[in-house]
Amino acid sequence: MTSRTDRRLIRSALCAVLAVCTLASAGCNYLGPVIFFIEGPPKVEAEFKLPKERTAVVLIDDPRSQIPRRAIRVAMIEAAEKDILRKSLVKDLVSGQSALRVAQSDQTAGQMSVAEIGRAVESEVVIWATVDSFTRADVTRSQEPEVAFRVRVVDATNNEILWPGDSAGHRLVVTLTPRIGTVASDAGASTASELKLAQNAGQAIGQLFYQHLVREHMAE
Repeated sequence: MTSRTDRRLIRSALCAVLAVCTLASAGCNYLGPVIFFIEGPPKVEAEFKLPKERTAVVLIDDPRSQIPRRAIRVAMIEAAEKDILRKSLVKDLVSGQSALRVAQSDQTAGQMSVAEIGRAVESEVVIWATVDSFTRADVTRSQEPEVAFRVRVVDATNNEILWPGDSAGHRLVVTLTPRIGTVASDAGASTASELKLAQNAGQAIGQLFYQHLVREHMAE
């Protein structure tokens, strides 16, 4: 009887033989497809591994109030949280809406630091996404919405940036991919497309912290 391990070895050997035969008969034009067949679809590596044994919170910071509706920020937060929890990237997640409420009720005219916001909601790590720009869906120009962030991971306990090395943050741009018939045609459709963008943007934030397939990649 052939064991499962033996069958895997046989499959690997057959793949190697197929690769050699294909290259010998057809030249190097087929190198890409053969490698894809053997190794599987290409992947995007994690930009940073979150501290798995610590509590985290997602903070969507919009200092210039570019996002038109609170519901969009909430959708971004919830999508990021869902993705991070799905991948079990941290021990626990504090509600990002709690951090949002603390930031919005800051009585020091916006002088409260991100680390202080994290500590206020009892989170050890803050996944901090600052909105640089938000482009609304535009019916007249057949324009889908787009959002640009700078993302940082902050140690709220020690008041320091864990990632990236550049304190300006990691730039992340997410655009709702246009498809035939999907461009917003009225106010209701514009609202729906902006909420869909928010969900994609939240997932793109989560994807920064784990390996994923290229075809699943949300950001530019």
